[in-house]
Amino acid sequence: MASIKLLLNKDQIHKDGTFPLVFQIIHRRKKKLIYTPYRIFADEFDTVNHKVCYVSDTRRSLREIRSINRNLGKQYRNIQSHIDALERRQTDYTVGDILSHYKVEHNPLSLLHYMDTQIRLKQNMGKDGTAAAYRSTRSSVATFIGQRQVTLNQLDTTFLRGYEQFLHRRGVTDNTVCFYMRNLKSMFHQAVLDGLRPTEENPFKLLRVKPRETVKRAIDRNTIRRMAELELSHKPHLELARDLYLFSFFSRGMSFVDIVFLKRSRQEIDYYRKKTKQRLRIGLTPQLSALINKYDNNTEYVFPILNPNSPKPLYKQYRLALERVNRNLKQVGRMLGIETKLTTYVARHSWATQARRSGAPMAVISEGLGHTSEETTRIYLQKFDQSILDKVNEQLSEL
Repeated sequence: MASIKLLLNKDQIHKDGTFPLVFQIIHRRKKKLIYTPYRIFADEFDTVNHKVCYVSDTRRSLREIRSINRNLGKQYRNIQSHIDALERRQTDYTVGDILSHYKVEHNPLSLLHYMDTQIRLKQNMGKDGTAAAYRSTRSSVATFIGQRQVTLNQLDTTFLRGYEQFLHRRGVTDNTVCFYMRNLKSMFHQAVLDGLRPTEENPFKLLRVKPRETVKRAIDRNTIRRMAELELSHKPHLELARDLYLFSFFSRGMSFVDIVFLKRSRQEIDYYRKKTKQRLRIGLTPQLSALINKYDNNTEYVFPILNPNSPKPLYKQYRLALERVNRNLKQVGRMLGIETKLTTYVARHSWATQARRSGAPMAVISEGLGHTSEETTRIYLQKFDQSILDKVNEQLSEL
């Protein structure tokens, strides 16, 4: 728990002989100062009780001293409330986070300042994906704000409507608008939990931004077989991309981020999904074993993609690998002569498609994909079911 102490900053003395009155915050042996509005002489400060004391009416009246101490008490409780808010999160925080948290109310660009605080917090929690999403949103909001000074309390319905119109004028797609608004909404709700916004006002309540349904892409089993048989030994970068795609398909549509961070095991694949923290286990099939053995390496990971000794953060290495593999998969798709735009995510859709067409129950597919509810799986398979319905309708029409 952080400690707060009122004291004189003896390192700064003004020409009239006074010293700044500051709150010193210490947390994990790190120190930060928050300045108060007051400057006093050394003999006006009670070092035992840590408050301003009365000297004489020639300096300050007793009434003025009482007023100063009341204001200092309010500031102390304000700082303590921010520390309590960080403590309630039950996550690690630094003394810098306390200072940033407190300054949100006093910074003229407090909306952006608070977003910076949230980005830093997610990074400290190891949630690099969320931090990256927040960072992208922050950049977009900063462009919209420009040189204006916008406080956190000015995040209202008028601001959101203006921001939405700004995005549409710039040609931003509906799904990207929803992405930004969703991240902004998450940070707003966190600000409410932190006690930095009035809970009775929710500017997102009247916002009606809906994403457009994206086309679900999958390839059939014949194309997957041709992909597996494609001779790529002379192009190792394409071979790796193809093999990662196949590994995803054979491992029940494992997400690329989970493949990259997957560690070796003997009897089965056992991992926690990065997205949902759900534990998944997959038996080692001959296909999976062959791919694992093919890329045996000296690291703790199944595939030689991440380098723990690199100065580049692991999350950054993963993002670069995703871009590289998707770029190479598109080339593989052209070699196969297919129209579908191949990405690592197509493998996940392909597994779900084949599982559905093989007659697997919804509950089984949901468990295989690692979805936390069957409702999510139903939305996921909505377009796949359409093709089945069309086939049945054709058969009935021929009767």
